[in-house]
Amino acid sequence: MMSLAGCNQDEKLVRVDYLIGEMSTGIDGIITDEDQVKSIGAQLEKVDWENAKVQMVRKEDMTLTLFYLYDRNMPERLEEYKIWFHNDMDAEIVDLNEHKYGKLSWEDADKLKDAVK
Repeated sequence: MMSLAGCNQDEKLVRVDYLIGEMSTGIDGIITDEDQVKSIGAQLEKVDWENAKVQMVRKEDMTLTLFYLYDRNMPERLEEYKIWFHNDMDAEIVDLNEHKYGKLSWEDADKLKDAVK
């Protein structure tokens, strides 16, 4: 029997789409550079997740859609995150696929912002 952890070893993050700010009307950008994509994935792996339903008081600062490829013959699997950055503090993140809430330290949030630029 194969565990999910075994399946995750075959996945590869290949692309990140992003929307920045409240006035976004579509895809603001697409990141396919391997180093940038890896950096974004690495920062999201550092999020301290909890199963909680949250209601934010303002619109998100950024939305990320991650494209994971498992098999060249299959469509990519998408994961979507909404992110709120706080000045000189942490970032709050909502995983829209798994309905989880998490926080990212200020340092890691800053690295995530830099990777998206």
